[in-house]
Amino acid sequence: MNLSDYQAHFLEFLFGGTSTPVQPNSEVYRFGVEAKAVRALEQGYPTVRALLGPADFEGLALDYFRMIRKQSGDWGEFGWGFPSWIISHRISDRVPYLSDVARLDNYVSRVERSQYEEVNVASFNAIGEDLASCSLILNKGLQFFRSMYPVVSIWEAHKSETPKDTLSFAQAKRMIAKGRGQNALVYRAGWKGMAEVITERDALLLEAVRNQRSIAEVFGEDVLTDTNFTYWLQDMIAKGVIVGAKTIP
Repeated sequence: MNLSDYQAHFLEFLFGGTSTPVQPNSEVYRFGVEAKAVRALEQGYPTVRALLGPADFEGLALDYFRMIRKQSGDWGEFGWGFPSWIISHRISDRVPYLSDVARLDNYVSRVERSQYEEVNVASFNAIGEDLASCSLILNKGLQFFRSMYPVVSIWEAHKSETPKDTLSFAQAKRMIAKGRGQNALVYRAGWKGMAEVITERDALLLEAVRNQRSIAEVFGEDVLTDTNFTYWLQDMIAKGVIVGAKTIP
């Protein structure tokens, strides 16, 4: 066997494509790599693990590892395709909301690893009388998305060691029965990723801000006299969601 064939056969064995070891100690190496893959996914998807339990989660993690193979040198990035992959896995028939829960876990992990922007207080001086010529700046590090399922309530419940005893679990159960979902906002408090439910109106507003539409276009010309807008903006700034303002060229 030449070197090229040896390497190809070893990779097939490593990722479960063949059960024939290349050399006597190959199985030890494969078990070690598989254990690293499972640990990487456990760290990135704690809610998914809590939902499934250790044994089912390990089985799912190994299915993913053998299917996609590890291409990045960073184990932290290894599972970033996990949420979309889950959709095509048979487990989605049993736990249809698992992919969205994984997506939320993934966004929390990404926010914690991202270059999260600091609020530029001075930049808000750009907000003048002509609201059509200025816009708000959304933190590039945050994430938000819509789900058909109560993903935030599920996420919150499974942070507890006894999720079924939490109010969040009861809320999630009621919402699933009624076919209701949640919009999730994922941001960072210090170095910790946080998730909370936002209204559809807030989701639309954040989308408009992300698309760099003017304050007048998004909120209206008289918004600066609206106390609801003031409270909303203060809350978004406090969470680091809105990090500044700028003039539109």
